[in-house]
Order: sequence, then C-alpha cells, then structure tokens
Amino acid sequence: MTNTIEQEEELDLSGEWIGHYPGHYDECIRITQNGEDIEALKITGDDYVPAGAITWRANLRTGRGVGQVAEQEFRNPRFIPGKLEVLNPERIIFTWEDYGHVEYRKDD
Repeated sequence: MTNTIEQEEELDLSGEWIGHYPGHYDECIRITQNGEDIEALKITGDDYVPAGAITWRANLRTGRGVGQVAEQEFRNPRFIPGKLEVLNPERIIFTWEDYGHVEYRKDD
C-alpha cells in the first residue's frame, strides 16, 4: 500500500477539464503540472478572465493556491487565496476565497 504523498506524486492532472462557472457557462481549462505545482489556463474565457489567462495555480500536496479574479473586460486582475481539492483523478474543485468554487471534470 502506498502512502498519501506517493499517491499524489503519481497523480497527473494534466490535460483539458470542463468547469461550470456560476453566473456564466461551462468553460474549458488546460491544466499543466510540474511535480506538485499545477497551473490552470483558460481555453474558454468570459467577460472577466479571458481565454489564455491563468485562472488558478495550486500545490497538489497542500491544496493551497491562488485564483485570478477581475472586473469586466479583465480590468484590475489580481490573484486571491484559494484551495484545490482533488475528489478523484476525474473530478477536482477549486475554491476562490470569498468568491465561491468551480467543480471541474476531466474532458477526455
């Protein structure tokens, strides 16, 4: 039996994911993973954070991260604290502190 850290090191979340952003619609992101560090880029953008922009970053081991928020037309973009939760290899949740969360499913 492997311990939690070994399981996390084996977990690769890289690829395309679909998430439902409250008040918007389903959006696609592309996750890249470098060891424990994960970065999610928007493939589909919205009026606040456009396609090609980072939507969040997190550490797989700790779950701690930052998520990007902005005003309409990507004005005043900034990163705020957030948390990544891995439900299983096909489902994850990222929560922006004081802004809510998005659940993503792997898009195969």
